[in-house]
Amino acid sequence: MRLQPIVYVTDMAVSTKWYSQLLDAAPTVASEHWSTFAVGGSPLALHLVDQSLSAGNVELSLVADEPLEQIADRLTPHRSIAEEPFGRSLVMADPDGTLIQVNEHDPNLYQS
Repeated sequence: MRLQPIVYVTDMAVSTKWYSQLLDAAPTVASEHWSTFAVGGSPLALHLVDQSLSAGNVELSLVADEPLEQIADRLTPHRSIAEEPFGRSLVMADPDGTLIQVNEHDPNLYQS
């Protein structure tokens, strides 16, 4: 079983571009109704809303492979970078208002 978060969006082109900038990667699958991105070995899916679905607020949490400042330079943050007990976090809103939290873990707390 794999985790597959699905974000329901109102404009696939706008959302695909936004998530491409967030992840600094192209989608692995892209269509007008469904797109996926490879994120840490699991897919992150975007699904275009229709009459039976509605765009909603789901907060997703991602762990960054790069400094949060680089991500904030590509996209407008919802909040500034915050110091957290686990490291740092940055919260942004995608084009439909979905809050995305991007975390940078303190390597001293997460050593193998």
